[in-house]
Amino acid sequence: MARDSEEIVIQKHHHHWKMRFLVAIMMLGLSFIGLIVSDLWTNGAWDYWRWMVPIFAILCLFLSWYLRHKQRVMSATTIWHEVVQWFGLALAVYLISVFVKIGLMGRFEAGLIVLVLLSLNTFITGIYVESTFFVIGIMLGLFAAAAALLAEYLYSVMLPITIGVAIILIWVARKRRTV
Repeated sequence: MARDSEEIVIQKHHHHWKMRFLVAIMMLGLSFIGLIVSDLWTNGAWDYWRWMVPIFAILCLFLSWYLRHKQRVMSATTIWHEVVQWFGLALAVYLISVFVKIGLMGRFEAGLIVLVLLSLNTFITGIYVESTFFVIGIMLGLFAAAAALLAEYLYSVMLPITIGVAIILIWVARKRRTV
C-alpha cells in the first residue's frame, strides 16, 4: 500500500517536471529564435520581442496554473498578482512603442529594452511564482547582452575572420594548382 502511494507521488512529481521542462524549452527556444532575428533583421527584433511579451505571459500563467490548480494554494489573489505583473510589462512595452513612434528610440534599441524588461519580469516571476522562470529570466538577460554585443562587435569580429578565411582559401587554391 505504501509503495503504491509512493509511486503515485513520484509519477505526479515527474509529470510536473515534464511540464516545467516543456515550457522552459519553449521559452528558451523562442528566445534563441529572437536572438537570431535580432542579429539578422535589426528592425524585426522590435516586432518579435513585442509579440513575445503576451506569449511569455501566457506560458508563465499556464505553468503557474498547471502546477497549482489541484492544490489549495491557488487563489484568485495569486492569479491576480501574476496577471497584473504581466499587464504592467505590456504597458511598459506600449510606452516604449510610443517612444519608437515619435522617434526617441530606434527599433533595434527598443527591441533590446523589451528583451531586458521581459527577462526582468520572467526573473521576478521566478522569484515569487515558479523557480523555473528564475533561470529563464537569467538566460533572457544573457541573450540581451549577447544581442547587444553581437550588434556592437559584429563587424570588428567578422572583418578579420573574413580576411583570414579569404587568405586561407587563396592559399589552399594556390597549393592545389601547384600539386
